Amino acid sequence: MIRKNGAKKGQMAENQAYIEQGELYAGYAADTDIRAHASSGGIVSAILIDLLETGRIDGALVSMIGSRDSHIRGVTERAVDRAGILQCAGSSYIETPVIGAARNLREITGRYALVGLPCQIRTLRKYLSTRPGLKEKIPYIIGLFCRGTVAGGLYDDLFLKYGIARSAVATVKVRREHIGGDLIINLADGTSRTIPFRKMNSYRIAGIHSMPRCLWCSEHLAAEADIAGGDIFTGKYRKKQIKHSAFVCWSGTGASLMEETIKKGLVTAEYFGMKRYRRTFAGIETFSNRLGPRYMAARLTGARPRGRPSAFNNIFHSLAWTIIFANNRLSRTMKGRKLLFGLPSWVIQLEAMTVKALSRIHIGGPDYK
Repeated sequence: MIRKNGAKKGQMAENQAYIEQGELYAGYAADTDIRAHASSGGIVSAILIDLLETGRIDGALVSMIGSRDSHIRGVTERAVDRAGILQCAGSSYIETPVIGAARNLREITGRYALVGLPCQIRTLRKYLSTRPGLKEKIPYIIGLFCRGTVAGGLYDDLFLKYGIARSAVATVKVRREHIGGDLIINLADGTSRTIPFRKMNSYRIAGIHSMPRCLWCSEHLAAEADIAGGDIFTGKYRKKQIKHSAFVCWSGTGASLMEETIKKGLVTAEYFGMKRYRRTFAGIETFSNRLGPRYMAARLTGARPRGRPSAFNNIFHSLAWTIIFANNRLSRTMKGRKLLFGLPSWVIQLEAMTVKALSRIHIGGPDYK
């Protein structure tokens, strides 16, 4: 296959690109300061800053983990400069009020880019379809890859466990590495505390404080966004000195914007391919995209089931989802939260490892619906 710039598939000439809609690429921001603030390659931040500095938008709706009324909550900010965008750069792993922030733009003049999760963007597209005036104010929608987010209660309970006063927290940053990373808690007095990312992430993987809709979600690549991006963990990219982001341009607007960003030298990119991505991550795609195994888990844990199981059931996946559903139900009650966060951290990490191990066991049979 030959691209418009004359390069064969898998090759991209320097500062030249033909971006195909629906194909997956990997790359990173050329600006080292942007990458220093990002959890992966900083591509989303680079795009937003360029849009802002060239006057195509007046700001961006971006989110972060903050503190509200002595509770840890997701916060969506209207960033109007480079510093504001970089402040919210990186992963959040928390429910954020993006839709509410978008609705508030009705009372504000200007054009804004928006960054959100797949489910938020799907809701926003439906909302904007009947509000053309607001739609014109949000010309660019950027999605983040997601395989489940959590309520702010997870951080409330986690910080209580580690003796961190919630009222003293200013912001929280998630700093990811290829393996591991840190949860950096910035306190109001200017000091900071650090918790290993794997400890927080174990609670998330085990289903504790998961958002209810995440338990039944099967769309993770934000296909209704103009551009979607996230981490890419493969052997090839783990060996690279500069951490890369994966991105997909789902619309013509997104593809044109990305081509321009690459031509300016603001972002580097190389072809990876959606088919290759699906093959590489076939295991997690199968586990997280099919609803059938969750049906049995929901029935066993007293949750309201959705969809229906097929004649064939991957019992290992159902067992993994049973752990997730059971922990999620416990985390919705005060007694359950005290139990879960009173356990030694290694117990939750063992549960998370069990979920991941069971999710990787694949046996033959028809697809679930």
